[in-house]
Amino acid sequence: FSSFDVNSYFSILIFLLIGTIITLIVQSSAAVMAITILLCTTGVLPIYLGIALVMGENIGTTGTANLVALGSNVQARRTAMAHLVFNVFGVIWVLIFFYPFVNMICRLVGYDPTAAAPSATDLAKTLPIILAMFHTFFNLFNTGILIWFIPQIEKIVCWIIKSGKKDEEEDFRLRFIQAGIMKTPELSVLEAQKEISSFAERMQRMFGMVRELLSTHDESEFVKLYTRIEKYENISDNMEQEIAKYLSAVSDAHLSDETKAKIRDMMREITELESIGDSCYNLARTISRLVNSKEDFTEKQYERIHQMFELTDDSLSQMNVIIRGRKEHLDVNRSFNIETEINNYRTQLRTQNVFDINNHEYTYNVGTMYMDIINECEKLADYVVNVVEARMGTRRVEA
Repeated sequence: FSSFDVNSYFSILIFLLIGTIITLIVQSSAAVMAITILLCTTGVLPIYLGIALVMGENIGTTGTANLVALGSNVQARRTAMAHLVFNVFGVIWVLIFFYPFVNMICRLVGYDPTAAAPSATDLAKTLPIILAMFHTFFNLFNTGILIWFIPQIEKIVCWIIKSGKKDEEEDFRLRFIQAGIMKTPELSVLEAQKEISSFAERMQRMFGMVRELLSTHDESEFVKLYTRIEKYENISDNMEQEIAKYLSAVSDAHLSDETKAKIRDMMREITELESIGDSCYNLARTISRLVNSKEDFTEKQYERIHQMFELTDDSLSQMNVIIRGRKEHLDVNRSFNIETEINNYRTQLRTQNVFDINNHEYTYNVGTMYMDIINECEKLADYVVNVVEARMGTRRVEA
C-alpha cells in the first residue's frame, strides 16, 4: 500500500475498483467496511485510499440486488438498476470533489490527513469515525441531490432495461413471493397470502373485462379485449402453478399443525381462483360465439345478463374483502347470501328462457348462448364461495 501515491487520482480509482470487486465477491458491504476500518486503524492504509475502498463498496453492494432481480420482472430489475445508478452517480460527483470533500469530513472530526502519522491509539479512535461519517455524508448528499432528478433516473433506467415482447409473458410473475433463500415458514405463508390476494384482485379485473366485452361493438376493440382476456386466463394458470410450487416448498419445512392447515386452505384457494379465471374465459368465448353467429340478444336478455353480472361482481368484491381482511372481523354470510341470490335468479331465468323460446321471442341458438352465460356466472359464484370457505376455514351448512 505504501507504493501508492495518495495524492494521485489513479490510486483512488484503483482502490475504488478493488473495493467494488471485493464487495461483489463477498456480497457484504458491512464485511468489507470492517476490513477497511481494520486496515486504516492499524496504519496500513491511508485514509484517502480507505475512503476510495468505501466508495467502491457502495457500488459493489448494488450487485446483490441486481443478482436477486435477475429472476424477477422488468419493474424489479429496473428498481435494482436504479440502486446502481444512484450509487454510481454519487461516486462520480465525489470523485470530482474528492480531496476537498474528504478533507472537510476530516476537519469535522479534528483529523489532519496531511499531518504526521498520529499514534495507533488516535488512529483507532478517529479513523472509524471518519469512515462512518463519509459513508453517512455520501448517502445524505447523494439523496439530497438525486431526489430532484427522479424522472431523469427513471428514463435512464428504462433506457438501460428496455421493455420488450417478453413483458407480456412476465405479467404473471409474482409480486410478493421473492426468489432466493426461503424465509421462515410464517413469513413465507404471509407472502403467499399477499400473493393470493393479488391473484383474487386480478380475477375480478378479468371479470370486469368480460363485462366490457359484452358491450363492445367495434370489431378491432373486441378482438383486442378478447385477446387480453385470453392472456389473463394464461396468467391465472401460471399464478396457480407458481404459488402452488412455493407453498409446496414451504410445506417441506417443520411446521405447526396450524400452519399446515393454512397451507392446505391456501392450496384450495388458488385452485378455485384459477377456476374463476376459466369461467371468465368461458364467458368471453360464449360472447365471441354470439358475435360470430351474427345473431344478438334481445334487450330484455341484455338487461338480465347485466343484472347477473352485477350480482357476480358483488360476489367477487365480497370475496376480495374477505381475502384481505382478518378472520375475526369478517362475516361470510354476505357471500353465501349473494350466491343463493344468484342460484335463485339462474333458476328463474332458466324457466323464463324456455317460455321465451316457445313464444318465439328469440331463436333456440340465441337462447342456448344466453343460458350458457347465465349458467357460467352461477358456476363462477360457486367457485367464489369455495374461495371464501377456504379462506375462513369453514363450510356452509346447507339447509
